[in-house]
Amino acid sequence: MVRRARLSTPALAGLLALLCAAALAASAIGRHLLSLKLGDTLEVIQKVYPPKGDWPRFRDALGIVHYTMDKGTAKKLPDEVLKMRVGLRRGRLVHLQLIYGAEASRKKPLSELVLDLSLAYGEPRRSGEAYWWSDGDAVVRASNAELPARSAGDDKNVEMLTSLELMEHDVFRSK
Repeated sequence: MVRRARLSTPALAGLLALLCAAALAASAIGRHLLSLKLGDTLEVIQKVYPPKGDWPRFRDALGIVHYTMDKGTAKKLPDEVLKMRVGLRRGRLVHLQLIYGAEASRKKPLSELVLDLSLAYGEPRRSGEAYWWSDGDAVVRASNAELPARSAGDDKNVEMLTSLELMEHDVFRSK
C-alpha cells in the first residue's frame, strides 16, 4: 500500500504564498540599465558618463527635464549606443532611453530584443510597433526609433534604429 503525504492547510497556504512570491519576483522589472538606475541624480549620471560639453536639454509638459547625449557630448558611452536620453523630475532619473546605432540595430533588431526581454519578463503588451512590460512601478519598452539618415546630403530618408527605454510607470502612462 502506498501512502500519500498530505500537507496541512497552513503548510499548503505557505507553499502557495511562496510560489506566488516567486512568480512576482520573476516578473519584477529591473530598475537598472547601463550602470544607471531609476532615482539617480544628474551628478551620478555625469559621474558614470562624464560630459564633454553641455548636454542639449528641454523641459516637457510634465516638468521632466530631458538631456540627450551622444559620442560628441559624453565620454564612455558604449560603442553600440548612438544616443542616450535621460529624463529627470525633481532631480531624479525617471526615464532612460537608449537608441542603438545602425550596426547594433542590424545585429539585434527589435524582434530579437523583444524575444530576449520576453524570456525575462514574460509576454509583452503591445501598442503599435512598441512592446512593453510593466510591474506596476517601472516599465521597459522596446521599439524602433526613427532618426534622420546619417549619410551626407540625405535629408529625406530616415533610419529605423532599435530603442530600449526604462521608466517610472507614471511617466509611461502619460506618454
